[in-house]
Amino acid sequence: MPKIYLLLLLLLQLVGRASAQVVAEDAIDIAYRNCLLKDTSSGNIDGCAFIAYGKWNKELDHAYDKLLKSVKKPKDKAALKQAQTAWVAFRDAEFASYDNMFNCPGNRWCMVRQDSRIDLVRARTLQLRRYAGSLKKD
Repeated sequence: MPKIYLLLLLLLQLVGRASAQVVAEDAIDIAYRNCLLKDTSSGNIDGCAFIAYGKWNKELDHAYDKLLKSVKKPKDKAALKQAQTAWVAFRDAEFASYDNMFNCPGNRWCMVRQDSRIDLVRARTLQLRRYAGSLKKD
């Protein structure tokens, strides 16, 4: 029964993301989903999420560095650095709230917490990529 619930939850998340934006799924998310389908235990969910989060975090750093290099004016670089520092503080506060809200027994809450972390970092990564892409066009 838990495996069916996990598959349904994954399907609902994918449908929700697809309806929000029509974007090709990232290889990190595909690998994460495939990892989750192998085993529904909390340990596996945590392990899969740890890997996916690490990859998205690496992509975030890469996107930020790329954007920072493309910003030319010192004033604009300082503003970007300040914004990223504020975002990191926001991320940390969000993660603390996830740890409190989703500190419940069961695989479902473990997955909600882990997916929320990944979603937040993915969203910022994609945002920074869009910014860099917009600067290229100018």
